[in-house]
Amino acid sequence: MENDFDSGLIDVGPNRYAYTSILSSISQTKAPDGHVLAEDLLRRMNNRSRHVNDKEILPDTVAYTALLQALARSRSPDKIDTAKKWFAEMETRYAEGNSDLKPNKITYTALINCWRSSGRPDSGEQAQQVLELVEQRCQEGDHEIKPDAMLYSSVIDAWSRGQSTEKVERAWDLYSRMREQYANGNIDMKPNDIIMSTLIKCCGFAQGEKSKKKGLKVLLQCFSEVTSSKNIGQSPSTFYALLTSLSRLVGDDARRRPVSAAIFEACVKAGQLNGSVLNALSECQPELYVKLPFVVNGRYRNEDIPTEWRKNIRETRQA
Repeated sequence: MENDFDSGLIDVGPNRYAYTSILSSISQTKAPDGHVLAEDLLRRMNNRSRHVNDKEILPDTVAYTALLQALARSRSPDKIDTAKKWFAEMETRYAEGNSDLKPNKITYTALINCWRSSGRPDSGEQAQQVLELVEQRCQEGDHEIKPDAMLYSSVIDAWSRGQSTEKVERAWDLYSRMREQYANGNIDMKPNDIIMSTLIKCCGFAQGEKSKKKGLKVLLQCFSEVTSSKNIGQSPSTFYALLTSLSRLVGDDARRRPVSAAIFEACVKAGQLNGSVLNALSECQPELYVKLPFVVNGRYRNEDIPTEWRKNIRETRQA
């Protein structure tokens, strides 16, 4: 299209919308070089704008955000340095007066997700810093970027994937802040089963004896939330996370038994039992698993799970 326009074959060349549409598509792909394509296209937008003397082609917030989203999906070892570079350029141009480059909530979420998926030991601390920047700017008057549950959830997951010995406390603190804000009327902070599952997984990734004790304490608090809160929907993924995290935190079979039995009983009562939960139970508490009436020689068929025990599973939800 660019060549046809330049050679006079067509009267209308590609505009910003055409470029950003391609960028948005790239940002959703799982191709390993998606971020490379996105970077190349962003540079082409800048070069193209100068070539045809058209500022309307310059990349905007949507374009830069799509690039950050592509980087978040990338496995490149340089993804963080690249993301920081492009985000800094975006902020600099906005500070210089380009109002089309004002970072929005999706931009910050994408930047947090870059840290979340980076594999770096300090991913939690760095994602937390981005969140604090968002909260500071919101307090300064930019209410369009007011943090929501999705933003908090991404930071909780970043703490989960990092190596901090304080990950469980920091993740629980974020969840507690969400819960408090929702109770005070902020509907954008409503907790859900996905966020709860992320928090429970964070407990399971605690390292070291002291951190594991804290992880178990918070896991039990999460279990209480799952069974008592009206705001958190129950799902197989939540009970799966509870059982697998419990296995990581408590090595002694006898110590695990009362907790795993209570988790399984709550799952059955909620009608949320599926194959993933059963597999987690077989690892966490094998003697309880083999006693189930439909388990024969250590195996089961999904159709043999009592209907009452799985009646509330939503078909689109998987553990």
